[in-house]
Order: sequence, then structure tokens, then C-alpha cells
Amino acid sequence: MHHAYRATPDSVHFFFRFEDLRQLLDLQQSAVRLDYIIRSGATERDALLVRDTVQVTAAHKATTDGSLHVPVSLPAQYIAAGNVLQVRLWLRLAGQERLGTSHKMALSPRMLQKDFLLLQARNGSPVFQGFATTSDQLVLQRDSTSQSLAVRVLKAPQQPALPPMSTKQETPAEQVQVTDTLRLSSSDTLQLTQEGLYLFGADTTAQTGLLVQEGSFPLVTRVQDLITPLIYLTTSAEREALYNAKDPKAAVDAFWLRIAKDKNLARDLIRTYYTRVEAANKLYTSYKPGWATDRGMIYIIYGKPNNISLSGDSETWIYRESEATAYVKFVFNKKDDTFTENHYELVRNREYEENWYSTVAKWRAGITNM
Repeated sequence: MHHAYRATPDSVHFFFRFEDLRQLLDLQQSAVRLDYIIRSGATERDALLVRDTVQVTAAHKATTDGSLHVPVSLPAQYIAAGNVLQVRLWLRLAGQERLGTSHKMALSPRMLQKDFLLLQARNGSPVFQGFATTSDQLVLQRDSTSQSLAVRVLKAPQQPALPPMSTKQETPAEQVQVTDTLRLSSSDTLQLTQEGLYLFGADTTAQTGLLVQEGSFPLVTRVQDLITPLIYLTTSAEREALYNAKDPKAAVDAFWLRIAKDKNLARDLIRTYYTRVEAANKLYTSYKPGWATDRGMIYIIYGKPNNISLSGDSETWIYRESEATAYVKFVFNKKDDTFTENHYELVRNREYEENWYSTVAKWRAGITNM
């Protein structure tokens, strides 16, 4: 589930987008209704404040990519710190069987300050994810036509995530350099002509950050996009050789073949690794590409967690080979900043060192069943 929203004086209007990343279900055929509730906290013991249902109609299915777009308006009085929105999409399977997929979202008073929405010019759809490409055009939707919206373009950070056992500190995102400033009025169209981090809105409590990349982001289609995510597997000497190679694409292929020692296994390794890079870009992009974030790093190296649990502004990922084996746990805390709602930082610990190097060693030994 992805979401976008904008506030009016008495409501916050959410727009939810649902898609099946595994492509196991046809959402447009099987979705029947959306239930949502607001509680005073994240557990079933917390007070129930709002409950309602939206029936899924043909209008919600009018997309060309198989996703669903469902709007929901919530009274402003319930958009408060500590309150949690719980959404459940119900799907009709074979016969009378039903499947419900649930999602939770912490509500914040900051949401009441965001009075604009960014739309894709090509189809009028809200911008649901925090990234776009330089081939995209956006339209500003805003009730107020008398005041223009400030847009700052910043040089997007590319610093990869530090290893989970690192004691170093990442360079603060707040030090990013501003490269351009713009003004947008309601219904204006903006051509995203340059890469960077676009910040829409001058008020830091109501800004929307959008990472703009060249190429086919979040897909990996450029040679440099093949090399940069390899930082988690390679030595500095190996990376230097890749960047300096006369034919970088051939050098990347040779790197994987050297690890695999077999063409078919090399293809499997390449497919697995870069599929994870693309998934990380799609799911975890914040003020930098998803592969370079803490969650993206862990997802690329370890794969999909066996279990994810949410508690307040924290995510806990559990990996284990079987019920009889020890598990490794990663905790990510959401960091409030002025760029994005999707930035989580890993709680690093020296105790991860052995497990990390062991998992990287499996990659370098050609083991893909992780």
C-alpha cells in the first residue's frame, strides 16, 4: 500500500494505492471493499475512534497497471499524535473464500498542514511514491490559487548505507546543497528536467520530498546503476576496477562470473541481486535511492524477512533459516526530517559483524538461496 494526502480545513483526504508486488493476485478482479478504523494507539486494546467501509467500484480499478486507487477522507479532529489508521483491503478468492490484507499508518498533526497534492500530468493520478524520473511531468493541485508554492531542488545524496556493525556516523542529510529554486501556482505543470531532491513547500512541517532520477528508476537500466549497489559485496579495489574499466558492463559481468564460476549460476546471482535492488528502490527510497538506505541494504543482502513487526515508529525484521536455528533481528527507527516520511535508520550494533560477513561470504561463494 502506498498513499498520498492533502488537507482541507476540516478533513485530510487520503489516496491509497494497492498493488501486488508478487503478482499472485489480480487485485482489480478480486478486491471488493476497504475497511478502515482509527484507534488511539497501535493495538487492539486502544480506543476505537472511527470505523467505516468503502466499497471497491469500477472507478477505483480504472488504472492501466493493475493497481487500485481508493480515496478516503478522515475528519481533521482525528489526525492527532498517537492515533493510528488501520486499513484492510478485502479480496474475493475462489468460491466464498475471503482474504484481508492489513496496513497501519501513524497519524500526525503535520498532515493537517499539507494543503497541496502532486499529480502525474499524463494521467492525473496522485504521486504515491517518493520518486520520479526526469521524463515525468507533475501538476500541482491546490485549493488556494492566490499563493504560489515554493520548490527547492537539492543535490541528492548518494551515500550508501553503512554496514550494520559500523560505529561511524552518516553525513547529515540537512547539509545537502540547494541547486535551484522554483515557484508553482495551482494547476501549473512542472517538467522534472534535472536529477535531485525536490522539496515542495516552504513550511518544513508540510513539505513533500521527491527524489528525481534519470533513466528508468526504480529499475536498473544504466551501467552505473549496476555498479553502485555492489558496494555491499565488493572491496574498494574491486569497485575502483569496475569504475575504471573501458567496458564497465563487461567488467560487471566478469565480476559475477568470477564469483559464480559458472554462467548459469552467474545469471541467477545477477537476477537475484538486481531484483532486490529494484525492489529496494521501489519500497525504501527516501531522500536517497532505496538501495542506499538502511532497509534497502539489509533487504538486498538478506532478502525478504521471515517476519516484520511494527511498533509505533519502529520496524523489526527477523531472519532465520528454520525454527530450530538462531535468528538475526534488525530494528529500524523512523527518523523525522524535512525530506520524507519513508526514512528509517538501523539500530547498529557490533554484534552484527560475524553474521554480516558470513552472509556476504555466501554471496561471494555463489549461494543464492537466501
